[in-house]
Amino acid sequence: MDEHQARMILDGTHAAWSRGDVEGVLAHYVDDLTYFCNTGAPDGGPLLISGKRGLREMLQSIVDVAESVSVSEYFRFADSTGRATIECYIRHKTTRHTLVGSYRQLITYRGNRIERLEEFHDAAKMIAFWQMISGEAAIEKALLGEGE
Repeated sequence: MDEHQARMILDGTHAAWSRGDVEGVLAHYVDDLTYFCNTGAPDGGPLLISGKRGLREMLQSIVDVAESVSVSEYFRFADSTGRATIECYIRHKTTRHTLVGSYRQLITYRGNRIERLEEFHDAAKMIAFWQMISGEAAIEKALLGEGE
């Protein structure tokens, strides 16, 4: 695999994600994938997922409540590993709050698919965004429930 092919695979995952197409994202991964993110676990710590089923559940939980667009801005490839900087936004469907930023990805390929993806976000910013969304969505739900 060369750098162009590796970037096309990565860009395919981001194009599918930007359409809200979880299965399209997963089509670019091996079945026994590993996903690591420096934040995202329930306690705010690192998140580690093994296999498509777990990644599907995590991605679908985001797609259910938010819309997002992401694109790779920088990409380099050597020794079956890609390094990318991703520009993105995520907008909560209910509150319309939006988080805009960039993060890094390390991508390990096997054949023509992604075997391991590591993401590195601004952890404090991500935690604050999701906590704010969770609180406001709960308040809105409670207020709507009171009107019934």
